[in-house]
Amino acid sequence: MKIVILGAGKMGAYAAGVLSKEEHDVIVVDRDPKILEQVARETDVATMHAKMPDLGLFKILLETRPDLFFAATDNDETNLICCSLAKNLGFPKTAACIQSRSYLESENLNLNRLFYVDQFICAELLSAQDIFKLLTHSTDTAYQHFAHGQILMRTVQIPEHWKKGDIAIKDLGLPDGLIAGLIRRNEGILFPHGEDCIKPGDQATLIGEARVISGLHHLFHIPERKIHSVVIVGGTETALHLSHLLIEQHISVKLIEKNGERSYELADLLPTATIINRDGTDFAALNEENVQSSDAFVSCTGEEGTDLFIASMAVHLGCKKVIALVGNPASIPLFEHAKVIPALSSRINVVNRLLTTLHHSTISVGSLFNDDAKIVELKIPPSSKLIGTPLSQLKLPIDLLIATIENHGKVMIGNGGSILCPDDTVVAICSPHRLEQLQHLFH
Repeated sequence: MKIVILGAGKMGAYAAGVLSKEEHDVIVVDRDPKILEQVARETDVATMHAKMPDLGLFKILLETRPDLFFAATDNDETNLICCSLAKNLGFPKTAACIQSRSYLESENLNLNRLFYVDQFICAELLSAQDIFKLLTHSTDTAYQHFAHGQILMRTVQIPEHWKKGDIAIKDLGLPDGLIAGLIRRNEGILFPHGEDCIKPGDQATLIGEARVISGLHHLFHIPERKIHSVVIVGGTETALHLSHLLIEQHISVKLIEKNGERSYELADLLPTATIINRDGTDFAALNEENVQSSDAFVSCTGEEGTDLFIASMAVHLGCKKVIALVGNPASIPLFEHAKVIPALSSRINVVNRLLTTLHHSTISVGSLFNDDAKIVELKIPPSSKLIGTPLSQLKLPIDLLIATIENHGKVMIGNGGSILCPDDTVVAICSPHRLEQLQHLFH
């Protein structure tokens, strides 16, 4: 597919690189020629030097017949105006990066319709939601809703005392409405089938009916620990969104921010949180604030090296659970080696949302295990040729699994005899290179 990206900053450049590697045709537009030169050197994309909005440039871009216009500058208003112009001039789909919380919380205006934006993407909110999931599901390494909450996905660490590691999955007697969709073992990925086993030390991704998924701790004898207090370092927008999410769940928040002016702003925005104006990179300050007494510690300054440094100090101080933002998937092993739980940064989340916007029948696209696998939620259109066809006749590759099918509120596990119906919601797991094949199969 052909994608136009406005803005060659960190967000735009990262998205361009990832989308190009997935064999999309990408054009990056920016007003700074030096940044464009760097993007062109590092990625296989086309570049255009221009200051937007520019009606003449839009008309030139339209001649390439693009599938998506993505506005990724650091100015919300520029992104919205350019999306509006792009859509009215004939771009089929538009997506805009948004930083301001006010645009997301508007109740009186339909901003999607007003600005002709198909997808609002608040990168910082997506990151906050990821961290929130890691915090509130303490032993899960991933957690996600599908089918409006009817289906849940959880990735859990199988404890070393698990005694059924030599029993085939088909003989485990898993509850109805539950399927093992993916296993990470010794840094490798396994798409499990009936004869495979779930072994101690595995990270197992399980998908199924929400009420069944909630009982995984009992099934695998995983101790569950709820959190009551969180320390956050860094007064970023991600930290602000995260604090709101935690406070809504009646979880105590202590936020450490070194900039005095920003600290006062946060105090106004978060009246029930404790705001501390100190330097989070100061080991003595963290020790004096007794951060180790909290249930969890989060570093989200937005600078990967700084976040890893702060999180490592928190680990040394004895914090029970330490999370930090990671901006480059290649850095994740460093975080894990330091006993820091990595949370995907905004850039990775934004690319996943762009993939969602690109595919008509796709509701959501997520990544698992450092993007070694994709989890996809699709809606079966009434025109699909697969309607009425048993899954066994599809002859799917081993690294493409139809995990669950939701039909009018009823969740079914995908098996050979499952038959798809119009408007069913399907959750599938596949290797990244199978994503396009999956889209073509179900569209």
